Amino acid sequence: MSKILSIMEQIVGVEFGPDDLAVVRALSDERLGIAPSDMERVSVFLHTVADVRGVAPSTVFAIFGHRLVAPVLAALPAIAKDQSTAMSVILHVNRFLPKALSALIPNVGAPVLDVELRESDMLRLRFSGSSAMASLVEGIGIGLSEHFGECITVTHVDPPKGTPDVRQLEMQISTERRGTGARRNADRDRRGPRDKSTPA
Repeated sequence: MSKILSIMEQIVGVEFGPDDLAVVRALSDERLGIAPSDMERVSVFLHTVADVRGVAPSTVFAIFGHRLVAPVLAALPAIAKDQSTAMSVILHVNRFLPKALSALIPNVGAPVLDVELRESDMLRLRFSGSSAMASLVEGIGIGLSEHFGECITVTHVDPPKGTPDVRQLEMQISTERRGTGARRNADRDRRGPRDKSTPA
């Protein structure tokens, strides 16, 4: 099992409990084809979590992006060692991304993210991918802002006409440090629903 799959199973166990984890494992195995790649396993696993929890895949991808930040920074402390804000990490994401991805999913190519500083506190990220992937990137931004104790607002921006596969996100990041109460509330809000009858 690759590092990313191990981390994902740990997240499901913590977020939703061992019963849901057992169901997700069984359904994922049923849905996988012959000799699937790690990327296929990741996609099927996350979509299965969405089905089991009764929520949109974008919600699940955002949660996992959020929860991936802590283990990745623990495994690769150099990413944040010389950076003092979430914005500085995101501005240099193309330098960090290949190493981070290779540690999580061996032999996977790293996508290139076009990162533009729009204002002193505003970034725009552009890349090719699915809407679920955009939610994953959103979650990573939230996780990074929490790591540095900052506030972040993420907005999904419509792609330019004629480029349906292009995703654009705007991240407004305030370097004003949040209090522990605000951080606890944000953490609670990103967990997603625990009651299947009330999907997000």
